[in-house]
Amino acid sequence: MAPIKPQGNVYYPSLAECFSGEQQLLSWEAAYSALCSPETASKSETLRAFLSDDDTIDILSNALNPFNPPDQRSKSKFETDTAPIQVTASANGDYNIDEIKADSLWLSEQTKLSEPAALRIAILEWQARPAAQLLSGLTEEEASNVQEAAGISHLGTSTFVTNTSILTAPGGLVSDSSNQFDSPDQRRLRLLNIYLSERTYILRICQVLVCWGAAKDLRLGYGKDYRVCDEWLEELGQKIVQKQLASSSGNSQQASFLSQCLKAIDATLANLEQACPWTVSDNILEVTDEKWRTAQATELVHILHLTVAHIDLFTPKFVPANIMLEWFDSMARRNFFVAFQLPLPSQQPLVQLVHLLISVISSAILKVDIVLDDLETGNYTRWDQSDYVLNPTLLEEITNTFGYAERDLGPNPGTPAAFSWSVITYRLAAQIAAISQEREEQGEEKDPAHLQPIEYAVQGLERCQGNEFFGQNLAYAVLAEMCSNHNIFDLVTQLVSVAMSVWGTDVDKISRDGMRRIHMQLIRASLGSEVVTYSPEIIGAACTILNGNRTSWAWVDTAEVQADPITSYFLKDTAVLRPALLGEAQLRYPYETIPLMKFCSALIRGEKPAHEALPGVAAILLRTATLMQTLPQGFNEYRLIREEENANYIALSVDLPQFSSRLASKMLGSGREGGAALSTQRRMMGATAYMSPDDFIVIPAETEGRIVDDTAQPFVAVWHYPHSALKLLVILLSTFMVGSSQVEYASQEPISLENATEIVGFFADLLNWSVRASRQLDDATARSTELLEAMDIGVHHTHDTVNIVLAIFEQELLNQVQQPGNEASLELLVNCTRFITALIEISPARVWPWLTRSRLLESDGRGGSLASILIGTEMVIGRYDFLIGCIRMFQSLIEDAVDRAVARKASTKAIARFGVAPTSASGASEKAMSTTLLTFGRTLASIFESSLSWKYIRVEDRLQINIGLTRAFTAILEYAYSVDDSPQVSAKLTGLLAPIAQYITDFFISSAENDLPTNPILASLLSATDLHNPSILTSSMELWGRQTQAALMFSNTITRVATLLNRPWTHLEQQLFKATPLLARLYATNDMYKSPVVLLFESLVRGAVRNLDSLPSSATQKNGGKETPTQPPSLLGHLGPKTAKNFLSILSLLDRPLNIIDIQTNVWDLLAAVVSCKQQWFALYLLTGTTPRQSARSKTTTGSGPTRSKALLTYALDELSSIDISTPRKTVAMLEFVSLAQNNWSWAMGGLRQHKRFIQGLLGFLKGLEHKDVKTEAEIIQRAYENKIAALISEILAMYIHSSRQIGDYAPLKEVIPNLDYLEKCGLELPSYNTSLHANLRRNIESRFQGSSLANFKRTTLGPAQFGSSYFYNLDLADKLLGFDASWLGRRGQGFRDEVVRANINLSLVESQVQLLQGWKLLALELGNSVTRDDHLPKILANVVRDCMIANTESALPEALFGRLMLLRAELAFALLQKMVVLKVDGEGAVVARRLLNVVWTAIRSSTPDFDNVFSSDHVDYYRLLLRILFLSLHFHLSSPTASAQDQDFRQSFRASIPSKENRLVEAISTQLLEILSEVVAKGFRNLATQLHSEPDSVSPSDFGLVTAILQTILQIPEMGLYQSQIALVFSNSNTVRYATSLFSWSDRLAVENMPSSRPSSASAGGDPIYGELSLLFLLSLSSIPLLAETMAVEGVLSQLASANLMNYFRRPGGMGPFDNPPRVFSIWARGVLPLLLNLLQAVGAPIAAEIFAFLNQFPAQLSRASNALSPSSRHRDSSRVTFSLASEIHSLALIWKIVEEFRRQATSLGIQAGDIPVLEGWEAENVKEDVEGALARLAGLRDRIVPGDEREVELAGRLVVGGVEGETELERRVVRELKGVGECLGIGGNSA
Repeated sequence: MAPIKPQGNVYYPSLAECFSGEQQLLSWEAAYSALCSPETASKSETLRAFLSDDDTIDILSNALNPFNPPDQRSKSKFETDTAPIQVTASANGDYNIDEIKADSLWLSEQTKLSEPAALRIAILEWQARPAAQLLSGLTEEEASNVQEAAGISHLGTSTFVTNTSILTAPGGLVSDSSNQFDSPDQRRLRLLNIYLSERTYILRICQVLVCWGAAKDLRLGYGKDYRVCDEWLEELGQKIVQKQLASSSGNSQQASFLSQCLKAIDATLANLEQACPWTVSDNILEVTDEKWRTAQATELVHILHLTVAHIDLFTPKFVPANIMLEWFDSMARRNFFVAFQLPLPSQQPLVQLVHLLISVISSAILKVDIVLDDLETGNYTRWDQSDYVLNPTLLEEITNTFGYAERDLGPNPGTPAAFSWSVITYRLAAQIAAISQEREEQGEEKDPAHLQPIEYAVQGLERCQGNEFFGQNLAYAVLAEMCSNHNIFDLVTQLVSVAMSVWGTDVDKISRDGMRRIHMQLIRASLGSEVVTYSPEIIGAACTILNGNRTSWAWVDTAEVQADPITSYFLKDTAVLRPALLGEAQLRYPYETIPLMKFCSALIRGEKPAHEALPGVAAILLRTATLMQTLPQGFNEYRLIREEENANYIALSVDLPQFSSRLASKMLGSGREGGAALSTQRRMMGATAYMSPDDFIVIPAETEGRIVDDTAQPFVAVWHYPHSALKLLVILLSTFMVGSSQVEYASQEPISLENATEIVGFFADLLNWSVRASRQLDDATARSTELLEAMDIGVHHTHDTVNIVLAIFEQELLNQVQQPGNEASLELLVNCTRFITALIEISPARVWPWLTRSRLLESDGRGGSLASILIGTEMVIGRYDFLIGCIRMFQSLIEDAVDRAVARKASTKAIARFGVAPTSASGASEKAMSTTLLTFGRTLASIFESSLSWKYIRVEDRLQINIGLTRAFTAILEYAYSVDDSPQVSAKLTGLLAPIAQYITDFFISSAENDLPTNPILASLLSATDLHNPSILTSSMELWGRQTQAALMFSNTITRVATLLNRPWTHLEQQLFKATPLLARLYATNDMYKSPVVLLFESLVRGAVRNLDSLPSSATQKNGGKETPTQPPSLLGHLGPKTAKNFLSILSLLDRPLNIIDIQTNVWDLLAAVVSCKQQWFALYLLTGTTPRQSARSKTTTGSGPTRSKALLTYALDELSSIDISTPRKTVAMLEFVSLAQNNWSWAMGGLRQHKRFIQGLLGFLKGLEHKDVKTEAEIIQRAYENKIAALISEILAMYIHSSRQIGDYAPLKEVIPNLDYLEKCGLELPSYNTSLHANLRRNIESRFQGSSLANFKRTTLGPAQFGSSYFYNLDLADKLLGFDASWLGRRGQGFRDEVVRANINLSLVESQVQLLQGWKLLALELGNSVTRDDHLPKILANVVRDCMIANTESALPEALFGRLMLLRAELAFALLQKMVVLKVDGEGAVVARRLLNVVWTAIRSSTPDFDNVFSSDHVDYYRLLLRILFLSLHFHLSSPTASAQDQDFRQSFRASIPSKENRLVEAISTQLLEILSEVVAKGFRNLATQLHSEPDSVSPSDFGLVTAILQTILQIPEMGLYQSQIALVFSNSNTVRYATSLFSWSDRLAVENMPSSRPSSASAGGDPIYGELSLLFLLSLSSIPLLAETMAVEGVLSQLASANLMNYFRRPGGMGPFDNPPRVFSIWARGVLPLLLNLLQAVGAPIAAEIFAFLNQFPAQLSRASNALSPSSRHRDSSRVTFSLASEIHSLALIWKIVEEFRRQATSLGIQAGDIPVLEGWEAENVKEDVEGALARLAGLRDRIVPGDEREVELAGRLVVGGVEGETELERRVVRELKGVGECLGIGGNSA
């Protein structure tokens, strides 16, 4: 990681930046909180810049006194920084600069720190006010809701949820609390608190970084893997240490800093003895004094800790003598802090830490290891004269100090150091004795003038003899004895335990290991000097040190891969520790088994895991050389050997077995003789045929040994007998089983309960070591087979270790049920759970079948020991180790059920081939496994809901129970619902979890108001708000944090599952909304909760809108007696006004100043959900920066003002003005927020048009995108994000242009259009879907992993992922399920896993391209609305249409996946063409648009293999859309009165390929048009008519209308008149006329009901005969082609029409008018029949005149009605109303009459007989003439009669005509013109032609 170059002053930024919100000061507390999370520390660039700043390093280097005192220079800087030119007064009351200045000066005066430092603290106080006010307490209403949600109001105070301060805050946030909060006293109290906090955290961070700075040097001895933090933090620590030691040179460097530490300790202790030195109001004096004293005590702890670090890590040799003297003088004066007390109960834990650190310093400062090593090697001669060990006065002083302490104080913090001193002085005395002896041997005499320095120094010790402390005894002997009497090693055990608890997290790893090493060196010194020997106390202390913080479950959970340095130190010490402790324990085994087991467990936990190898301890046990035992009673079959050595050496005379059968022991009786007993045992061994000879360990005759204890019979002997101790331990354990056939031979008893407990615990650790080794390799199947064999664990064994442990587990379950309260038995059960949990990972087939039979769980009314033990024993004693073990077992079972889901299917199929019952690889049927999980899960769920009210001796138990259960339930839900879209969970690969997943879902996702399941969740959240952020992160505090995170994650998951399953509104969600005040405070409590809280808020917000009908009554309103849903629950509505304001202020910071990208991204996702999910108040705040309540108040009052930071929308716009692709997820989330805000709150987005930098930033990003090939995976992922960002930008620009267009502003077009190159090039390109990759991968997965498919790993909406390697298919789950097969990983990137990664990355790109298309579609459509406003736009949009069609033509992607994409492109093309046609695009745009016909027709042909049956195909919807596009594209070929010369050139293409002016050929399209008429129109109409008869529901009237419109449009193209013969031939060959007339004849039976369903009925039944009209209009269009009209006349089209049933309507009395039902019948007559007659007359002429009149004479009533339609005296029911269709009918009849009568008049010249033409019956031309003439003469009266007759006429009536003489509306104008036309036909006004 490259070093950061921070801009400006990081520690002291300008006030203007702070007050504007651009800069947030980072407090030391926040910095420490970030450092406690290595992941956060590595991600925060701000933290690195802050800690690397020179000012920061100076402060940390002077952490003992971090703040400079005030002086003239600091005062000048303060005045400069706060001058008006630097920062002005707030206009809105957001801050008060005068108040902040006054506070700074007051703080500076009180605390004597410089004014700039005080100003920084004052700004921190101002900055933290929202959080401080938020955390000060709940309102009464909020507290009531939270208590109800958490169940506290029902349960009262429990041992887990006490009366937390947040619920009982004094005063809460009542009406006057705001004034109280802002009062000067409260403000000053906060200032002092921050000042104290800053001092404390500076010390703590200094100590942490100093320790981390030693890591590099420690790696030389601890190993290269020994790391705690990033390298830059180590370097920072080294820099701080160097500055701390840079005051002077030489050894005095360390002396100087350590002296400062000691002075600081003295000063702090002096402060503790005094009252608070500050002058404050009496109102806050008591609180201030409490905080002062607590801060001093905490500082004392950190100073002591820092002192330890410097002495232990950075003082390689001896501590200077003056420091030693000063330290021990201080300890003597203060009696080693024995009487040290703090006044407040909350401060008492600090006393224990002070004692611990005093003890560690006192021991570390002696450097016992260096002293003894130098004495051992002779390096003491190199000691410098200044070293403390050569200072006789100091030696005497230290000796007397320890003597006084141990004599008068009893056990005290100095006791370990006193014991170390006794060892040092003993060894010094021994060295002097050796020197004297050597001198005597050389014959030299002791010369006082020439003594060695060490001899001179020891004189100080000699002076101690005879004083009041030691008398005449040797000082070291007296000290050692007193320390021994004070149980020195028990004290060491206590001290180490405290250290492991307090500094048990990774942050303090180096400190923790250092303290362990110091105490281990004490043990080594005492053993090496033979001051003590092997004993239970020293064993306990050594094991505690070796274990460190690696308790059983903590060790299992840790991910450390390096060896523990203290364990390595122990094992490497072959001179002292290993032989004195481990060697002695081995020697005493199995006579004393427990010590060996304890050592082995401790050592194996510290050993580095290794695959296919034995742990070092196991290897030692496999090659055990000795065996110690109590000889059998009366046994004397041995003889003495090597008697000259007088060491009780013996040799066996006979074989000596170690075990015998229970039957033999009963037959032998208690009074047997040794020889007889042995003989009997041999016979019994031979008779026990069912037992393997290996099950008995027999020491052969002649084996040598030694009697080690002959004080009493029976003797204790050690045999030199090489054997496997592991094997012996297994057999030894087997004797504990009730049904065991053997016992120990010597005692004739089974092993003791205590021994069994330790052996099982050790075996569990061995298995866990193997499991950890496999995890290190990331291979769940990798196990050390050598280890399993050594432990006698095998798949095919029937009497192996597994069976023994399981049998013991069962018998102890029964014992506990029958005799509850046996804690020793319970401990054995706990170890068994550890063994079984590890076994599940190694050999689940051994566990599942056993568990189905076990009494642990209730089954068929039996068993249920878990519940019995919980109630009968654990709840009584208040400790829950067994329950925790069972929860761990349940978690492992869940993981195994999922991990081996595919492996089981594979093995089952393999077994099935051989006819074996399918029991799966887990040894039990899947049904049995599923039932077991359900039973287990139901039991634990009931435990979870009742656990809140239990008694807990250790709060850690409750935390672990909560963590374990919530994580287990979360895992179940995620495995069941996060992958595979199958609606049935049982059908998924994780189907084993279906029953328990369903149970958990129903248990928690219920609308019933049952608080029991939800109370523990909310109580966990409530308890977290009461935890402050201490400067010491203890193991317990870490557990609290993990519990809160687990509860938040589970709440989030269960809420998302409810949304996924679309469940009704759940009680849990309702309770979580009530707990919103709690969640808001959690967000402000600690950074670790921010992301989980925000994710939960997002899930709640999105889930609340899924089903408004299911919301609680509070979200509904009464409407006419009914409840109707209104709005979802408001997130802010559940917060009080002040709470809402403060929470929003904190949320608006967006995790500044740390700027963790993940948190910021999650916050933006939440904000996007808020603006899109009807959270009105919240959304308004985001957009405006104020809540509605604030806005309302600001109108009436002044000073309420907006919040201190600008609106988040404004912040987003500012940030996005320069898009950062390096953080793509955050950028995408911000853009989504802005886009959704535009879509949902457009009225509040008015300021967007004024934010030019934002728009320019978006356009700049688009312009900077390059269309280039991407190859690497990183490039593909980046391209995917670029596409997604471009898509979102397109949506935003579309809304931007839309809003501008609404107010008539088209200027944005000029900005946007030049920057669309990337969208034009890439927006419509085909997705880069790798068909072969996906097809092959799918096929390979299905063939390789039987019963599995890729779809099984597809993510659901429960767990969406970001673009990348696990985007579409869940890679983590695939690793778990498929990792058992070697082909999954493969070699060199050729495994299935790599293919899945490539598939995910490819689908990321594909999805981004789809999103880009959708975004570009929106933008293009919006641009289409302004197509005539920019000269370049028509061409751009025409090219978009072209690209859409080309993409659809060239697409070879799977239709099942991308069919919708083709529709999307077609819809875009249609919409754009429609806009271009409506807006009548001309010019260059029209020229480009005319060229679209070719690509459109090509797209139709490529997608339509069979035009004859296209309307019965599956792609008919897409085909319809393409036809609409075709129809629109034809419009550009119609003649235009304003056609340009270029248009004329283009039109020449219809006649021939004629060179244009530029001498370029223009492609003729007449052939395409003829092809369209043939394929689309002729075949299409025929297919539609056929389809309508066979499947009426599959065809709609619009289909006929579309085909007819295409026909009409083509025929309207002027140049097509040249091709009428070809057109006629096309339709003649297709018999189109016959199909049309046939359709008309059936149209009365195909009438459509006047209902949305459009189901066919008959016209007589009141249906709409729309198909009659459509068929006739089609015939009408065909009849406009003369040749076709002649053909129709020849084929007797009129007679065919006249015979249709539909024509009978016109034969009715009175005929059919525009207002008769069905109304469409008249339209058929007026718009179809009469115009058809006119077309026939025009095409055929006089020969058809007689036939036409004969046709009309069949409908005399219709003609009569038409003749009298305008007559005001007519009795016709509709004579008073005139419609356009009515006028058109009269006009058509008049024209027909006029033409035929003219033919009659010219009959001779025309070659026809006038007499053949009949008279038109019912048509009274003169009456019509009079009526028309009268109507035209009285236009005003006519206009009053004109009414619309159909929807089209209604539209015409709505169109006003300005200055129109013929009418005021378009309808009136057209009616008048029609009537004028009638008048022309009938000779009105003198016109007879």
